Formats: sequence, structure tokens, C-alpha cells
Amino acid sequence: MGNEHSSIFELAHNALTYRHLEDGYIQLLRFNESDGQPFNSHPFYQAMAKTSASICLRFDTKSETVVHIKRYHQSLLAKRGGQVLDFAALYGRPLDLSETIDVSIDGQVSHHPLVSGPLVFQAGRAIAIHLPLHHQVGVALEGDVTSVAKQKKTLLLMGDSIVQGVGIHHPSQNLASQLGSILGVQVINQGLAGAMINAKLVQKLELDQPVASILVSLGTNDWTIRQTLAEIRGEMFALLGRIRKFYPKVPVLLLTPLYRTDILQEKPMGSFKELARAMVQATRCFAGVEVADGLSLSLRDAYDDQFLHPDHRGISFLAKSLAPLIPFQR
Repeated sequence: MGNEHSSIFELAHNALTYRHLEDGYIQLLRFNESDGQPFNSHPFYQAMAKTSASICLRFDTKSETVVHIKRYHQSLLAKRGGQVLDFAALYGRPLDLSETIDVSIDGQVSHHPLVSGPLVFQAGRAIAIHLPLHHQVGVALEGDVTSVAKQKKTLLLMGDSIVQGVGIHHPSQNLASQLGSILGVQVINQGLAGAMINAKLVQKLELDQPVASILVSLGTNDWTIRQTLAEIRGEMFALLGRIRKFYPKVPVLLLTPLYRTDILQEKPMGSFKELARAMVQATRCFAGVEVADGLSLSLRDAYDDQFLHPDHRGISFLAKSLAPLIPFQR
């Protein structure tokens, strides 16, 4: 097959598009690189949006095959004096984004250090390479391989850091990958660390496997940053309206915010319960929008940071509980 860019994209499951990098590598992407999106407004968003979260290369080797991985570093910090959010200060503790590259050979998964270098595979193997959730990498391929057929339906995930995968250190264990496995669908992970409810997050996606369901999981960041419940209702209404503009018949499931340890605090807008209620109120204006209660789908003792982001056990519980609730277009 060689290392042509279009050929690598054919191997990429859960990918939306790709871009060429200067040194012959390609970057597999989960967002369109269109102007005016929230992730163009802050270095943290810019870096997180260019990660290959939940994208997996799947192929069978016909010869010895080498997949070259190159890690790229990009600043997550805003420039001094910039009028943008200081995510580190808002979060209030160190954010652990350490992770591996996960490689499955004939169904056996191993965790490899996230470093630049080659992954070498013998002929006659079934390979899956789970790319990082939080770090940018480029890929190139040498060898003769055959692609693995992609699923016929696509589930679109829109959300914040929990959806992107913060709290998960092995990318094969993230929410999108688990939902894809349970439901037998392709999953486009448009979770974005730090994201708030914002209609501009909604993109019109052109996919060979059409979007058959949309899961929206936002709100926990809004609770700590926004000032009023009216603002929440308005932003949620605008986001759902934009979804209906681009996907008029696709079922939507709103997952209200998951449990967090400071849930009993009062924020300027009010309580955590009032936040969820305001989000749900906005759904009543739209047909085909269902609600899943995030608090009832949360394990209270399975947090990577002991605070906000579920660990692999919490995410596994969420995926298994959530999967039967996700409605699909027939």
C-alpha cells in the first residue's frame, strides 16, 4: 500500500479528515479546520483540537510494516496579556495528561511510551493503533497492508475534557472507543478540554458513514465560569438549534453533567442541580432530543484527579450504562 496520505486515511477509524505536515507525516483530525470556531481562540483549544483523540489505525499486514510516530509539542498557555481564560487557574490543580500509545496485535493490547519512533509489525498480523487523546502526533507508514472495513453508522460525541479523554491514560480505554465497541459504530470524538456550551462547536460533517446519533455532554465548565442560568438556557438553545439546522432528523441525547466532588457548592448562577435543570429546559423546544441523568451514571469513587475527571473504571461504568440509552436514526 505504501505510505500515501490518502491510504493512511483509509486505515483511520473515527477520523474526520487529515492534514499534511511538513516532514512527510500526516495528522489525523476529528474537527474541520474551519475559521471562526472556538478552538481557534485560545492556544489550549488549538492544541487540544489537533489531537487525534479516539482515532484508531486498523489494518492487516501483508508484509513487514513500519508505522512511524512523530510527537509534536505545542504550547497550551495563553500569551501574557491575552484576554483569554486561564484554564490552569480555573481548574485549581495540576492537570495530568500523561498517556501511552496503545497497540493491539491479534487482539492483544500493549501500552507503549508516547515517544517519536517506529512501530514494527510482522506480516500476517491484525493491528490496531490507538492514537493519543491529549497530544499531537503525525503518522507515516511503510509496508503492504489491507484496510479493515469501517462501521456503517457514526455516533458524534460533542463535549468537554471528560469526552476528549482527560483522566484516561491509555487511549484504548476512553469513552468514545468503548461506546464504539459496545454499539458497533464509528465514533467521532469532538470532546474539547475546557469547552463550554457553545453553538460554534457544532460543525456540519461530511462523512461516508453518516451521523446517526449525537451525544452532547457539556455544562460542568459553564457552572464554574458563567454567571446566570438564563445564559445557560440561551447557549443550550442555540447549540441544539444549530444541531437541528445541520442534522434535522438525527436523534440527540443530552448527558447532563457528571458528579464532581464540589457539587454542593453554590456558584454565581446557583446550584449544580439548577444548572442541569436549565440545560434540560432548553431541550423541550426540540423534537428528538432525549436526556440522560449524569449524576445517576457516575461512580462516586472512581476519579483520576479525586475531583472531576472519571478514571478508567468510572468511564467504563459510564460507557456500559450510557450505551443502551443512545438513540439511533433508523
